[in-house]
Amino acid sequence: MRYGRSLKRRLNKEFDPLSRISQPDVYSSSNLRKHTSANPLQRWLLRRFHQTAALLFAQTAACSVLDAGCGEGFAMREVLGLIDAGQQPESVVGLDGSAGALHIARSLHSQRVFAAADLQEIPFADQSFDLVMCMEVLEHLDRPERGLAELVRVSRRWLLLSVPNEPFFRGANFLRGKNMHDWGNDPGHINHWSAQSFLQFVAQSTLIESWRTSFPWTLVLCRTA
Repeated sequence: MRYGRSLKRRLNKEFDPLSRISQPDVYSSSNLRKHTSANPLQRWLLRRFHQTAALLFAQTAACSVLDAGCGEGFAMREVLGLIDAGQQPESVVGLDGSAGALHIARSLHSQRVFAAADLQEIPFADQSFDLVMCMEVLEHLDRPERGLAELVRVSRRWLLLSVPNEPFFRGANFLRGKNMHDWGNDPGHINHWSAQSFLQFVAQSTLIESWRTSFPWTLVLCRTA
């Protein structure tokens, strides 16, 4: 699936985040703080996470990719930066519901296409992408089964998913003094899966090809067809 310049302009206009979502005066998010942290341990954990994601990504040979819940585009940048030149996808589309996040993503990836939309109502046709990535998103959804169904719908073959591996994620937060009032749980995390319980959740609607843990996360590569 190839996206030319005209389609890029149409998508960025049609799904312009500034026209659909109010733009905050000062943008911040836990994901932004995480990826811009100077903490050496945090940076090491993220590097391992992105390396693991890149290994799974490389198994797909995907030509077209949707990064659903792309946030500020950090995962897209780091994972694609680890993929060999011969395995780079022809097109990558980022989708998110935050205008502030998409503003940063577009600055990091000026040649990419971005769309502002709800992950539970993805504005693309069935089987639009070889691979759909959804990293650190499903734990935020009050109806994760609906979100997963949408990811499956727009994928032609592959899903690459990641979520916090509980209780290790919360435990790591608590031990470093983060969110101690809520026993380490991040605000906005509604769903709390262990690696095994997440595999069981995903296996209800996909075929699991491979999975890895990269403390404190679980990553799963699935086939949708």
